[in-house]
Amino acid sequence: MSSLANSPKKSDIIIRKATKEDIPKIAEVLTYGFHSFNQWLWWLYPVLKMGIRDDLSQRTSSPQNEYCCLIAFKERQKIIGTIELTVRTSYHWHGKKEYVYLSNLAVLPNYRRQGIATALLQKCEEVAINWGFNSLYLHVLAENETGKTVYLRNGYSLKQVDTDLYSLFVVGKRRWLLEKTW
Repeated sequence: MSSLANSPKKSDIIIRKATKEDIPKIAEVLTYGFHSFNQWLWWLYPVLKMGIRDDLSQRTSSPQNEYCCLIAFKERQKIIGTIELTVRTSYHWHGKKEYVYLSNLAVLPNYRRQGIATALLQKCEEVAINWGFNSLYLHVLAENETGKTVYLRNGYSLKQVDTDLYSLFVVGKRRWLLEKTW
């Protein structure tokens, strides 16, 4: 898997495959990347981080050709971004289809708008190609304008708007399914 070796992207951004030793720091990036903590909710941070860490530990035990977690560095040994890839299977009336699904793209707030998300997405394409796929899929909340902009600028397009019961009754939970094919 030489394509997952350290590879410089945009100035000094380095992307590599995560190891089990990286899980605590990845959990920190995901916790701060998706949540904000005010003076009244600071106590939630360790609880959320512990749950995320446990989920990551379980996912990283998946076969290497079905799961990959990538991490980004901009300074030595400081993880500032992450993304996960999973091979999923959908079943339709005409058979089953395997596809690569991206999730949990997160960049620490102080490092956003520096090309880190783009570098992670580009590395995901390399991994998908190595796995024998020619497309990537992901969901983004319809209200997440920043996320939608990042994905659309990186060549993703709207495949469908998900409208399940949950998204119809919970404000802010409608999702877009995006696709990138090459």
